[in-house]
Amino acid sequence: MRQMSRIGLIVPALVLSGSSILLADPTTYTADPSIADFTKLVSSYATFSDFTSGDVSSPFTPTSAEIAASGFRVYGGTLVGPSSPSFAGQNWILATFAAPTANLLVFPNIDHFGSAYDGYQYAIEGSNDLATWTPLFDALTVAGAGEPFTLATFSGAAPLTVNNVLTPGAGPGGTVGYEAQFSFGTAYKYYAFGASTEGFNAGNTDQELSGVGAITAVPEPTSLLLLATVLLGMGGAAKRKFFA
Repeated sequence: MRQMSRIGLIVPALVLSGSSILLADPTTYTADPSIADFTKLVSSYATFSDFTSGDVSSPFTPTSAEIAASGFRVYGGTLVGPSSPSFAGQNWILATFAAPTANLLVFPNIDHFGSAYDGYQYAIEGSNDLATWTPLFDALTVAGAGEPFTLATFSGAAPLTVNNVLTPGAGPGGTVGYEAQFSFGTAYKYYAFGASTEGFNAGNTDQELSGVGAITAVPEPTSLLLLATVLLGMGGAAKRKFFA
């Protein structure tokens, strides 16, 4: 009897509901300790401004070499304008790109490793005019009794991937880790990073960041769903052939 070969692709977990296929978890988690695997994806870094605290002064534009070697962090925002009802006008850092982008790679700076909130301390909003802001992501709750932690609930668009381990650059105040890739439906020139609901609820409202980079396009959720549907169909066809 001939054995079926495995398809060498990773797809999101599937939940079958009648004839429907649903993506069960929008985020893929990785454990890659190499910072270079992430910095090499970045085409440009946003310039941080409107912050009062950290290892550098405002404004500050990170580089891949600096993130890997020094892991400088910024936090304590002063930007007024983002629109989330709970956080309007409080504790927002501005991250400005030279040109609008919809695809981000966020480099958090972790200074309380082992605390659930630390990799998910930020909320994100986007704007193209610094006047009208669109809420994009907020970490509401985090799951796990210990490292590595995962998102439990969120608002907006979940990160497509989170590398929920540390990846030195080790900086003066913390270590880079929990790198997260986002793909939003609209490209924005300006991104505001505030403290997340999880951070507020944990009593730690510092959205400590080492960098925010623009990256090349990543798969859209609809593309992932199409891929999953195709693979499921291939698996069904192979199964029918196997048992024929």
